[in-house]
Amino acid sequence: MKHTLYIFSILAMLGLTFLGMKAPRQSFAQSFCSKRFGYCLDYPASMFPNSYFSPDEDSVVFRIGDTLGLLTVISTLSDKKLDSHLAFEQRLRDMTATGGSVNILSITNGDDYYEVNFLYGDHWYHQKAGFFRNYDVLFTIKVPVNRPEMMMRMKEDVKIEF
Repeated sequence: MKHTLYIFSILAMLGLTFLGMKAPRQSFAQSFCSKRFGYCLDYPASMFPNSYFSPDEDSVVFRIGDTLGLLTVISTLSDKKLDSHLAFEQRLRDMTATGGSVNILSITNGDDYYEVNFLYGDHWYHQKAGFFRNYDVLFTIKVPVNRPEMMMRMKEDVKIEF
């Protein structure tokens, strides 16, 4: 049953992409820039009625509805620049430590970044990570697997620049 749901969701997402059907674009009503961690996040405030910005700018959390969609930006100070490949592998090990497996749909790696789309449990994930000399930044979108249109819309309407 889970595999059928995953396959259906993937086909629905691809079908919408190839047909060129897009949700109406949100205007970027808000921006948040972290001077401490060197990133800017543009997002439509109307999409995220529940949000949290930590006082020291190390985390930002947005929720759509109760738990339908989640967007997080987590920044971590580091005394050395992390290797993007090793950091991604460690994050996958941490995520699957309690069981289950990750189905990677696409991944792009560089020396100081990665961008990945994957399925884990009943959720789609889209992550972008940047690794710098003194800190790293992890941007994550998480939505239920039965809501591929929400993932497409969030990826289109929320922008982060490291």
